[in-house]
Amino acid sequence: MDNSKENYQLLVDRFKMNGLSKDFVITVLARFVLDFDFIKILTGFLDENVLRRDTIGVVYSDEYEIGDEGYFGENKVLFYYGIDDDWHDIVTHDELCCYLQVACEFFMDRNKEKAEEAKKIMIQIKEKYKID
Repeated sequence: MDNSKENYQLLVDRFKMNGLSKDFVITVLARFVLDFDFIKILTGFLDENVLRRDTIGVVYSDEYEIGDEGYFGENKVLFYYGIDDDWHDIVTHDELCCYLQVACEFFMDRNKEKAEEAKKIMIQIKEKYKID
């Protein structure tokens, strides 16, 4: 097993051990941690402006008005991975912080030089959503 696949599985296992099981959230966050500049991604979560591409991304519910096509509730975050309309999961801000915390801890374990910066951004995200 190559290092990338091994790290992906280790992160997926960590989510599952923490009782987090929404597959598309896990897949998107794992890709963000392993394949992207995760500090930039975390800052995007803080600013509610996270990376979006055709097949992977994050959408905040406040981009829609009630009654708009695509509206998926108030104070929610949609994670998508793939091209089908049903390849997504939706989480509350509280759930978002739980998933982000696991991803952040995994990232910090492997990137000691960036751990303090990641921790600081994660604290700001939790403060923004009033999560302990």
